[in-house]
Amino acid sequence: MLVPRLATITYFSGRKGGTGKSTIASNQAIALSMALKTNTILMDFGMDSTQTSSRLLGINPERPGALDYMLGLVKDVNQVVVRSNVVPSVFVVPPGTPKSWDLWDRPINVGQAYNGLRNLVITASRLTNAQVVVIDLPASMEVITMLALLNSNIINLVMDYASYADIVLTEIDNLIRSMINQTKLNPIVNVVLNRWLPGLDAVEAKARAFAHNGGVFVLPTSLIVQYLTASQKPFIFYVPRGSLENFVKEFNSMTKALAEQVRKLL
Repeated sequence: MLVPRLATITYFSGRKGGTGKSTIASNQAIALSMALKTNTILMDFGMDSTQTSSRLLGINPERPGALDYMLGLVKDVNQVVVRSNVVPSVFVVPPGTPKSWDLWDRPINVGQAYNGLRNLVITASRLTNAQVVVIDLPASMEVITMLALLNSNIINLVMDYASYADIVLTEIDNLIRSMINQTKLNPIVNVVLNRWLPGLDAVEAKARAFAHNGGVFVLPTSLIVQYLTASQKPFIFYVPRGSLENFVKEFNSMTKALAEQVRKLL
Protein backbone atom coordinates (compact mmCIF):
# COMPACT_ATOMS: atom_id res chain seq x y z
CA MET A 1 0.00 0.00 0.00
CA LEU A 2 1.35 3.42 -0.97
CA VAL A 3 1.68 5.41 2.26
CA PRO A 4 0.89 9.14 1.96
CA ARG A 5 3.00 11.75 3.71
CA LEU A 6 1.38 12.14 7.09
CA ALA A 7 2.08 12.46 10.80
CA THR A 8 0.08 10.69 13.48
CA ILE A 9 -0.18 12.46 16.85
CA THR A 10 -1.65 10.48 19.75
CA TYR A 11 -2.99 11.98 22.98
CA PHE A 12 -2.70 9.62 25.93
CA SER A 13 -2.98 9.83 29.72
CA GLY A 14 -2.57 6.20 30.75
CA ARG A 15 -5.31 5.08 33.12
CA LYS A 16 -5.81 8.64 34.39
CA GLY A 17 -9.08 10.19 33.27
CA GLY A 18 -10.26 13.79 33.51
CA THR A 19 -6.97 15.36 32.39
CA GLY A 20 -8.55 17.52 29.67
CA LYS A 21 -6.95 15.36 27.00
CA SER A 22 -9.97 15.30 24.66
CA THR A 23 -10.42 19.08 24.89
CA ILE A 24 -6.79 19.62 23.92
CA ALA A 25 -6.81 16.96 21.17
CA SER A 26 -9.91 18.26 19.38
CA ASN A 27 -8.83 21.90 19.52
CA GLN A 28 -5.34 20.84 18.40
CA ALA A 29 -6.80 19.15 15.32
CA ILE A 30 -8.30 22.52 14.37
CA ALA A 31 -5.19 24.53 15.28
CA LEU A 32 -2.82 22.28 13.32
CA SER A 33 -5.11 22.41 10.30
CA MET A 34 -4.80 26.20 10.38
CA ALA A 35 -1.07 26.28 11.15
CA LEU A 36 -0.07 23.74 8.51
CA LYS A 37 -2.76 24.69 5.97
CA THR A 38 -3.83 21.08 5.55
CA ASN A 39 -6.80 18.91 6.35
CA THR A 40 -6.59 16.95 9.59
CA ILE A 41 -8.38 13.90 10.99
CA LEU A 42 -9.45 13.40 14.60
CA MET A 43 -9.85 9.73 15.57
CA ASP A 44 -11.83 9.40 18.78
CA PHE A 45 -11.35 6.12 20.67
CA GLY A 46 -13.40 7.12 23.72
CA MET A 47 -15.76 4.19 23.34
CA ASP A 48 -17.03 4.20 26.94
CA SER A 49 -16.76 7.93 27.64
CA THR A 50 -18.76 10.96 26.57
CA GLN A 51 -16.84 11.05 23.25
CA THR A 52 -15.91 14.66 24.00
CA SER A 53 -13.60 15.17 21.05
CA SER A 54 -16.22 14.01 18.51
CA ARG A 55 -18.89 16.20 20.06
CA LEU A 56 -16.63 19.27 20.23
CA LEU A 57 -16.18 18.93 16.47
CA GLY A 58 -19.92 18.79 15.91
CA ILE A 59 -20.27 15.06 15.30
CA ASN A 60 -22.83 12.78 16.95
CA PRO A 61 -20.69 9.74 17.86
CA GLU A 62 -23.60 7.31 17.69
CA ARG A 63 -22.53 5.96 14.31
CA PRO A 64 -20.03 3.44 12.85
CA GLY A 65 -16.46 4.40 13.60
CA ALA A 66 -12.89 3.32 14.21
CA LEU A 67 -13.57 0.13 16.17
CA ASP A 68 -16.13 -1.08 13.62
CA TYR A 69 -13.49 -0.85 10.90
CA MET A 70 -10.62 -2.27 12.96
CA LEU A 71 -12.70 -5.31 13.97
CA GLY A 72 -13.98 -5.91 10.45
CA LEU A 73 -17.59 -4.93 11.17
CA VAL A 74 -17.40 -2.23 8.49
CA LYS A 75 -15.37 -2.69 5.31
CA ASP A 76 -15.59 0.75 3.72
CA VAL A 77 -13.57 3.61 5.26
CA ASN A 78 -16.04 6.09 3.79
CA GLN A 79 -18.63 4.80 6.26
CA VAL A 80 -16.60 5.83 9.31
CA VAL A 81 -15.09 9.18 8.23
CA VAL A 82 -17.25 12.30 8.46
CA ARG A 83 -16.45 15.97 7.91
CA SER A 84 -16.66 18.15 11.02
CA ASN A 85 -19.72 20.37 11.28
CA VAL A 86 -17.56 22.97 13.04
CA VAL A 87 -14.63 23.42 10.65
CA PRO A 88 -14.59 21.88 7.15
CA SER A 89 -10.83 21.20 7.12
CA VAL A 90 -11.17 18.70 9.97
CA PHE A 91 -12.60 15.20 9.56
CA VAL A 92 -13.74 12.95 12.40
CA VAL A 93 -13.68 9.20 12.93
CA PRO A 94 -15.88 8.53 16.00
CA PRO A 95 -15.25 5.53 18.29
CA GLY A 96 -17.90 3.33 16.69
CA THR A 97 -20.68 1.10 17.94
CA PRO A 98 -18.71 -1.48 20.05
CA LYS A 99 -18.24 -0.79 23.76
CA SER A 100 -15.53 -2.26 25.94
CA TRP A 101 -17.94 -4.78 27.48
CA ASP A 102 -18.75 -6.03 23.99
CA LEU A 103 -15.12 -7.07 23.69
CA TRP A 104 -14.86 -8.95 27.00
CA ASP A 105 -16.01 -12.28 25.57
CA ARG A 106 -14.75 -11.57 22.08
CA PRO A 107 -11.06 -12.33 21.53
CA ILE A 108 -9.37 -9.61 19.50
CA ASN A 109 -7.18 -10.72 16.63
CA VAL A 110 -4.27 -8.38 17.34
CA GLY A 111 -2.81 -8.68 13.86
CA GLN A 112 -6.16 -7.93 12.24
CA ALA A 113 -6.77 -4.96 14.55
CA TYR A 114 -3.28 -3.55 13.97
CA ASN A 115 -3.61 -3.81 10.20
CA GLY A 116 -7.13 -2.42 10.43
CA LEU A 117 -5.94 0.67 12.29
CA ARG A 118 -3.00 1.18 9.96
CA ASN A 119 -5.24 0.84 6.89
CA LEU A 120 -7.77 3.19 8.46
CA VAL A 121 -5.15 5.88 9.10
CA ILE A 122 -3.63 5.60 5.62
CA THR A 123 -6.88 5.28 3.66
CA ALA A 124 -8.71 8.02 5.61
CA SER A 125 -5.80 10.44 5.11
CA ARG A 126 -5.77 9.69 1.40
CA LEU A 127 -9.54 10.14 1.06
CA THR A 128 -9.54 13.46 2.92
CA ASN A 129 -6.16 14.81 1.72
CA ALA A 130 -5.12 15.06 5.36
CA GLN A 131 -1.47 15.17 6.40
CA VAL A 132 -2.11 15.02 10.14
CA VAL A 133 -4.06 12.39 12.09
CA VAL A 134 -4.83 13.18 15.75
CA ILE A 135 -5.77 10.16 17.87
CA ASP A 136 -7.60 10.68 21.17
CA LEU A 137 -7.13 7.56 23.32
CA PRO A 138 -9.29 6.50 26.28
CA ALA A 139 -8.02 6.31 29.86
CA SER A 140 -6.87 2.70 29.67
CA MET A 141 -3.97 0.47 28.67
CA GLU A 142 -5.91 -2.11 26.67
CA VAL A 143 -4.93 -3.69 23.35
CA ILE A 144 -6.50 -0.96 21.22
CA THR A 145 -4.49 1.66 23.11
CA MET A 146 -1.23 -0.19 22.51
CA LEU A 147 -1.95 -0.55 18.80
CA ALA A 148 -2.59 3.18 18.47
CA LEU A 149 0.69 4.01 20.22
CA LEU A 150 2.54 1.71 17.82
CA ASN A 151 1.08 3.69 14.91
CA SER A 152 2.17 7.06 16.34
CA ASN A 153 4.91 9.44 15.22
CA ILE A 154 4.25 11.83 18.10
CA ILE A 155 2.84 10.87 21.52
CA ASN A 156 1.52 13.65 23.74
CA LEU A 157 1.22 12.52 27.35
CA VAL A 158 -1.44 14.69 28.97
CA MET A 159 -1.42 14.92 32.74
CA ASP A 160 -2.96 17.08 35.44
CA TYR A 161 -0.51 19.59 36.90
CA ALA A 162 -0.49 17.76 40.22
CA SER A 163 2.06 16.45 42.69
CA TYR A 164 1.31 12.84 41.68
CA ALA A 165 1.90 13.48 37.95
CA ASP A 166 5.35 11.89 37.95
CA ILE A 167 3.93 8.66 39.44
CA VAL A 168 1.43 8.28 36.59
CA LEU A 169 4.03 9.36 34.03
CA THR A 170 6.45 6.72 35.31
CA GLU A 171 3.90 3.98 34.60
CA ILE A 172 3.28 5.34 31.10
CA ASP A 173 7.00 5.84 30.47
CA ASN A 174 7.76 2.23 31.34
CA LEU A 175 5.16 1.15 28.81
CA ILE A 176 6.52 3.40 26.06
CA ARG A 177 10.16 2.49 26.73
CA SER A 178 9.24 -1.20 26.51
CA MET A 179 7.44 -0.55 23.24
CA ILE A 180 10.43 1.36 21.83
CA ASN A 181 12.89 -1.36 22.87
CA GLN A 182 10.82 -4.16 21.36
CA THR A 183 9.90 -2.46 18.10
CA LYS A 184 12.88 -0.15 17.51
CA LEU A 185 10.40 2.67 16.91
CA ASN A 186 11.46 6.15 18.00
CA PRO A 187 8.40 8.39 18.41
CA ILE A 188 8.61 11.95 19.67
CA VAL A 189 7.18 12.04 23.20
CA ASN A 190 5.91 15.36 24.58
CA VAL A 191 4.48 15.95 28.05
CA VAL A 192 1.48 18.26 28.43
CA LEU A 193 0.82 19.46 31.98
CA ASN A 194 -2.72 20.77 32.00
CA ARG A 195 -4.34 23.07 34.60
CA TRP A 196 -1.21 24.65 36.07
CA LEU A 197 -1.43 25.46 39.76
CA PRO A 198 0.78 27.92 41.68
CA GLY A 199 3.17 26.44 44.23
CA LEU A 200 3.80 23.17 42.37
CA ASP A 201 6.71 24.27 40.21
CA ALA A 202 8.63 21.05 40.91
CA VAL A 203 6.09 19.14 38.81
CA GLU A 204 7.41 20.63 35.56
CA ALA A 205 11.01 19.75 36.42
CA LYS A 206 10.05 16.14 37.12
CA ALA A 207 8.04 15.91 33.91
CA ARG A 208 11.03 16.75 31.72
CA ALA A 209 12.46 13.30 32.41
CA PHE A 210 9.56 11.77 30.48
CA ALA A 211 9.84 13.85 27.29
CA HIS A 212 11.80 11.96 24.62
CA ASN A 213 12.97 14.04 21.64
CA GLY A 214 10.15 16.42 22.56
CA GLY A 215 9.20 19.10 25.05
CA VAL A 216 7.10 19.91 28.09
CA PHE A 217 4.09 22.19 27.63
CA VAL A 218 2.33 23.77 30.59
CA LEU A 219 -1.27 24.95 30.15
CA PRO A 220 -2.81 27.12 32.90
CA THR A 221 -6.12 26.47 34.59
CA SER A 222 -9.05 28.13 32.82
CA LEU A 223 -12.64 27.90 33.97
CA ILE A 224 -13.65 29.37 30.60
CA VAL A 225 -12.08 26.42 28.77
CA GLN A 226 -13.91 24.02 31.07
CA TYR A 227 -17.20 25.84 30.53
CA LEU A 228 -16.82 25.87 26.73
CA THR A 229 -15.95 22.16 26.71
CA ALA A 230 -19.01 21.37 28.82
CA SER A 231 -21.04 23.40 26.30
CA GLN A 232 -19.47 21.42 23.41
CA LYS A 233 -17.77 24.51 21.97
CA PRO A 234 -14.10 24.57 20.85
CA PHE A 235 -12.29 27.32 22.78
CA ILE A 236 -10.08 28.07 19.79
CA PHE A 237 -12.87 30.10 18.11
CA TYR A 238 -13.46 32.46 21.04
CA VAL A 239 -11.88 35.83 21.74
CA PRO A 240 -9.20 35.13 24.38
CA ARG A 241 -10.14 37.13 27.44
CA GLY A 242 -9.65 36.53 31.15
CA SER A 243 -8.29 33.08 31.98
CA LEU A 244 -8.83 32.02 28.37
CA GLU A 245 -6.23 34.56 27.22
CA ASN A 246 -3.45 32.97 29.28
CA PHE A 247 -4.51 29.47 28.28
CA VAL A 248 -4.62 30.28 24.55
CA LYS A 249 -1.21 31.95 24.72
CA GLU A 250 0.40 28.74 26.00
CA PHE A 251 -1.75 26.56 23.73
CA ASN A 252 -0.58 28.54 20.69
CA SER A 253 3.05 28.07 21.75
CA MET A 254 2.39 24.35 21.98
CA THR A 255 0.75 24.35 18.53
CA LYS A 256 3.76 26.14 17.04
CA ALA A 257 6.14 23.54 18.48
CA LEU A 258 3.95 20.64 17.32
CA ALA A 259 3.65 22.11 13.84
CA GLU A 260 7.45 22.25 13.63
CA GLN A 261 7.71 18.63 14.75
CA VAL A 262 5.20 17.65 12.06
CA ARG A 263 7.03 19.60 9.36
CA LYS A 264 10.24 17.71 10.14
CA LEU A 265 8.39 14.38 9.88
CA LEU A 266 6.82 15.32 6.56
